[in-house]
Amino acid sequence: MQHHILINICAIFGVATAVIIICRFLKIRYIIGYLITGVLLSPNTSSYFADMEEVEVYAEIGIILLLFTIGLEFSFTNLKKIQKYVLGGGSAQVFFTIIITTVLIWLVMRPSWEESVFWGFLYALSSTAIVIKTLQDSNKIATPHGKFILAVLLFQDIMIVPLMLFTPIIAGEGGDLWAALGWLLGKLVLMGGIAYILTRFVIPYFLKTVMKVQSQEVFLIATVFIVTGIALLTEQLGLSLALGAFIAGLIIAETDYNHMAISCFLPFRYVFMSFFFISMGMLLNYGIFMTDLGWIVFWILFAFAVKALAGILAVKALGLEWKTAFAVGFSIAQIGEFSFVLAQSGLKYELISANNYQIFLAVSIILMSLTPFIVSNAERIYPMFKKLTIRNG
Repeated sequence: MQHHILINICAIFGVATAVIIICRFLKIRYIIGYLITGVLLSPNTSSYFADMEEVEVYAEIGIILLLFTIGLEFSFTNLKKIQKYVLGGGSAQVFFTIIITTVLIWLVMRPSWEESVFWGFLYALSSTAIVIKTLQDSNKIATPHGKFILAVLLFQDIMIVPLMLFTPIIAGEGGDLWAALGWLLGKLVLMGGIAYILTRFVIPYFLKTVMKVQSQEVFLIATVFIVTGIALLTEQLGLSLALGAFIAGLIIAETDYNHMAISCFLPFRYVFMSFFFISMGMLLNYGIFMTDLGWIVFWILFAFAVKALAGILAVKALGLEWKTAFAVGFSIAQIGEFSFVLAQSGLKYELISANNYQIFLAVSIILMSLTPFIVSNAERIYPMFKKLTIRNG
């Protein structure tokens, strides 16, 4: 039993390697391969991973590592270059998505307002990993719509933190809403103060001392110590491990050793990412396609339409042309990897039922699978739409 975890990791990456090789021959995106791997290794497929709690631990590890690498890549210099798009476009997209989703779900399904708002939270996020990788592969990251998409996704990655923190509040945890908000704000201010002290004084001095050894291995170990230490600190404050990992990435990114940290960790980013997507596939009960196929199709169309509309409105709010608006709207019309994090939190606080959680996973995985094709052809959508409009007009 002492080698149990190593055997599991060996099995996960062994199957993933075989599946991804097959996917490459079939010209299927690698992330879809990770999701297929997860489904093959799911407790619903094989009894090898019969313990769902163990699978959820793997998912949490993947989330923590993924958030750390995003924090590590966060650059205030790059942010300033596209701050108008980040603050204006990003906030507009998130706001429009939450409002449209909340209102429509409340009108159609008549759940509680807390559940409606939570669904708005889930739909507000798009897949940074899939969209950015597709834009890079097709050399479209520097296009007008590519820059806007990058800004929106960056804002969404930042928004995961407050959305995660607001989830227990809208669930009614902590009593009075205003008291809970005040307590949350207090925690954030305290964590912000600690992060400032660590950034300005503690971490730079610590890493400077570590670098005197002139060993990349020691630097790597020290960085892992920083990440785990800050993550545990945020958990003790009643926040989350993932938030701590993100903050740790931000802190290290602000030091003189950020380039070394990036060179050490970014090669592992796709390993972290694969771990995350495989674990998401493992959590999916594919029996849901037999019992709720109609609802899955409905929510796929609903999510796609709402996300595309919100993205188009966000671009037009900044006065950009329709071609860019359509390219952005359709490119981010999927559900993001961090929506999985929120969904698990919603499951914990009973804002989403176990059956709806499985429907949500199925919808998310299908939309993610379609995303590479949509993003690659996003620039053609408006000319096609315009041609159809003229023909029918």
